Amino acid sequence: MSSNNLGKKILSLVGGENNIVSITHCATRLRMRLSNTELASENKNKIEDLSGVISVVEKAGQFQVVIGPNVPTIYEELIDNTSLNKQEENKNVSDNTNWFLKVMDVVAGIFTPLLPLLAGSGVFRGLVLLATQFKWLSTTSDTYYILTVASTAVFYFLPILLAITSAEKFKVNKYVAAAIMGSLIMPEFTNMMGNHGNGVIAHFFGIPIVLMTYTSTVIPAILAIWCLSYLEKYLRKWIPENLQLLFVPLISLFLMVPLTAGVFGPFGVYVGEGISNIINWLINSNGWIAGAFIGGIWNIFVIFGLQWAVNPVMINNISRLGFDYIVPLTAAANFGMAGATLGTFLRTHDKKMKAYSMSALLSIFFAGITEPSIYGVGIRYKRPLIGAVVGGAVGGAFIGGLHVKAFAFVFGGLTTLPAFVGSTFVYYVIGLAICFIVGCIVTLIIGINEESGKKEIVKNISNGNIKTIDNETISQPIDGIVNDIATATDPAFSSGSMGEGMVIQPSNGNVYAPFDGNVTMLFKTGHAIGITSDKGTEIMIHIGIDTVKLNGNGFTSFVKQGDSVTRGQKLISFDLEAIKNKGYDLSTFVIVTNTDNYKEVRLLDTNMHKHGESILSVNV
Repeated sequence: MSSNNLGKKILSLVGGENNIVSITHCATRLRMRLSNTELASENKNKIEDLSGVISVVEKAGQFQVVIGPNVPTIYEELIDNTSLNKQEENKNVSDNTNWFLKVMDVVAGIFTPLLPLLAGSGVFRGLVLLATQFKWLSTTSDTYYILTVASTAVFYFLPILLAITSAEKFKVNKYVAAAIMGSLIMPEFTNMMGNHGNGVIAHFFGIPIVLMTYTSTVIPAILAIWCLSYLEKYLRKWIPENLQLLFVPLISLFLMVPLTAGVFGPFGVYVGEGISNIINWLINSNGWIAGAFIGGIWNIFVIFGLQWAVNPVMINNISRLGFDYIVPLTAAANFGMAGATLGTFLRTHDKKMKAYSMSALLSIFFAGITEPSIYGVGIRYKRPLIGAVVGGAVGGAFIGGLHVKAFAFVFGGLTTLPAFVGSTFVYYVIGLAICFIVGCIVTLIIGINEESGKKEIVKNISNGNIKTIDNETISQPIDGIVNDIATATDPAFSSGSMGEGMVIQPSNGNVYAPFDGNVTMLFKTGHAIGITSDKGTEIMIHIGIDTVKLNGNGFTSFVKQGDSVTRGQKLISFDLEAIKNKGYDLSTFVIVTNTDNYKEVRLLDTNMHKHGESILSVNV
């Protein structure tokens, strides 16, 4: 499927651009805040069934669609010809997520834009170190100095870069934010410390200020710009609009530079150093246990987005110390997942899964990105995730026990090996091999619990009974002109990505049950209903295009979710003429949502037909 189709299909299934409050993306997933989360949640399975979508995750008040490395292309296609790229986040939208998830969301938003630069600079720095190790490059040459500043500039100016991304997250002037942190790394500021280092006392209008070195720091910039967001909001409230252009930046700089230097800066530096020292002490005390824990748990962290709590610590370690112990352990988790993915490739009989697992494996090897494997393999089959955890823990213990160091913040893959070049590099490579082999072997031993045979066992979710699907003939649920689903004007249906079926131009406003079964889904708005037959066929009847916007006006439901229904029973009525007069297209879609369970879904006839006539055949 082309990326162009996929972006617009996701947009349609989450309720269109009017339902999206804000949208962004990270390295592997679309992140959306929605006005009506129920609509997207009800379409969750349909989104996951789209070719190119790995999984859907709902957390931290976000509806996240996991795509993989191709996510920037899908994002651009989704927002193309919409107003989404200009939308500001609606602060009035209710958000009941807990404070920890909100903090994780903020941290992710601040660091995500910098990850490609950090990873690229890290590999670049590793290549420079590798060249010096092999004596290809002299450490006293001009070339070495130029390459060194090119590969490490991101860390020196990290406070300014974080100020910019923090400003974008907190919705403040990013140029003022950059100037605030830039002032604290200017030579005039650092020269006040002389050769004494951190802790020198200076005075601002008689107020003592503890001077610190802010190059390569992480926390001070985030704290400072968070405070600036409140100051700027207050200033814009009280300063007349025609004077804001001059006085908002002026007052912001006057107050925030000394406030950051005197309060947020020292506090952030000490907190950052304290966290780093504690973690490094734990690894130095017993690297085997710490390595096993982090290597084993990291993929679980990724599933819940908790890695964002640790990423700043790793970045701070590399910026401050020049190395980090945690990055190698995250790589251990990556290669444990890679081994489990190879094990899945070897165990599965599904050709599509073989192709997918190989693609996911290459994503880890060449980009260090595990989400395609975690969501598409680990969570899907469950047991490979166990293999990944065991592999990451065993190899992580080896890596942690021998105190392997990373000299740059990178995602663990084959292309980022230069970032680990040093005295512990050999141990790192051996550790990754252990992770990969153990993860693969464990997955091969415990299997992937893949169902076999032509007939699939499916669960009737309305009553909990297990049923075997069988051949079935489906009756037409509504009077009208029938056509193949491929003729539909809505690409979300016409592409067949949601399932095969038909589209009906209704001649009246009554919808009837097409078979005996149970109501498994009923939209509150009454415009769509899902039914599962006693023989296992799952269909969705969707009345009209964009009729969800009517909020139920003009629709009446005669059943509720969980009801048993018989063929020909009246399900829904709608005011056909009134809805048409409001400008809505009343094309009604009848989709077999579990199409993949059948060899054939065949439309028996087209043209005008009455409800109750045999119209669709499904064959195992």
